[in-house]
Amino acid sequence: MRYARIGIFDSGVGGLTVARAIADTMPGAHLIYFGDTARMPYGDRSPNQIARFMREIIMFLLGQRVDAVAVACNTSSALALPGMQGDFDVPIVGMIECGAIAAVEASRTGRIGVIATANTVRSGAYGKAIASLRPAARVVQQACPSLVPMIERGEVSGEGIGRALRDYIQPLLAAGVDSIVYGCTHYPFLDAEVRAVVGPSTTLVDPAIRVACAVKSAVLARDPSLLGEAETPPIPPRFMTSGDPEVFARLVRLLLGWDPGRVEQVSIGTRG
Repeated sequence: MRYARIGIFDSGVGGLTVARAIADTMPGAHLIYFGDTARMPYGDRSPNQIARFMREIIMFLLGQRVDAVAVACNTSSALALPGMQGDFDVPIVGMIECGAIAAVEASRTGRIGVIATANTVRSGAYGKAIASLRPAARVVQQACPSLVPMIERGEVSGEGIGRALRDYIQPLLAAGVDSIVYGCTHYPFLDAEVRAVVGPSTTLVDPAIRVACAVKSAVLARDPSLLGEAETPPIPPRFMTSGDPEVFARLVRLLLGWDPGRVEQVSIGTRG
């Protein structure tokens, strides 16, 4: 039996939240993670740049013989993935549809907030995806440009984070949302700080769990023999980055509490 090999990528360390969910959902799988930290953040990149980066990374992961790819980046999922569906021989699972489903399930009133990068907000992808499932829903979106750089520096608590979150989230609460979607995979690392701002009556929605379930379903549909049993000791995840591997390893330890072993530095495409 061969265990499933799951490729996961993000502009940086945000996709580690998806890697964690996939590891919990598919304990026998071998995770291969690429963080494109040399070219991050993606939040203000042009759609053409993001599409080029995404295609380069997926082709690289296919070269690692992965059985499925999780696009653990909302910006890429919103701006590039729709134009690439069907272009590859393995399932490609993005964030937007999974996040929309989770949001609709979580919201009692249909007033749903989304915090995300500027590009994801400008795309309107979450609003469209949620409206397709719940036409009467009211979606209020908020771009949070300062959060990803802070998290990539390892800043996940403290007054600076708290002040930024209050500024970004108060307009959503004023609009009466009853749930807020983490529209960027970095943001679940701020969960305790976000909860301190929103209080107990607002539901926080992390799409990562539903993404993990979608990846598992896609692998099962393709070849059920690829899933190892839970009691099998998993193959350690393989971590790669286009940036500084020591910085990346430090963030894996800080944010996940995992020992990443040797993080590989891999150059993919060009930086422009």
